[in-house]
Amino acid sequence: MAQARFLVQFTPAPHDDDFQLGQLTHELAADLSELGETEYIPTSIEPDSKGVAEIALATLSVITSTEPSYLQAVVETLVAFLNRNAGRRGYLRVGDIELAIDRPTHEEIAEMIRTVRYAIERAGE
Repeated sequence: MAQARFLVQFTPAPHDDDFQLGQLTHELAADLSELGETEYIPTSIEPDSKGVAEIALATLSVITSTEPSYLQAVVETLVAFLNRNAGRRGYLRVGDIELAIDRPTHEEIAEMIRTVRYAIERAGE
């Protein structure tokens, strides 16, 4: 079975602290773990670098099947997470393509799925 690696991120809301971001990242990781191998992206953090911890907490790697249903599920899982946690924007990267996701319509979700499929097909060439 062919697999693809996705980088999944979301932006913090202005009122989020590290604890809240950790909880939200864990929630998203649990949702995505049903689709494939999910892990946190480790980042070295300087002691006085405000903002870097926020980025590290909100970043995940997902390795999943390239089957169309899995690709669609990754996009839909991130969209559902963003809908439950308003005020955040999501980012999905596969290969050299990065998609910004912010309350997309059904048509935009379908276009994102086509774009992800294209990126995976292009990477496999």
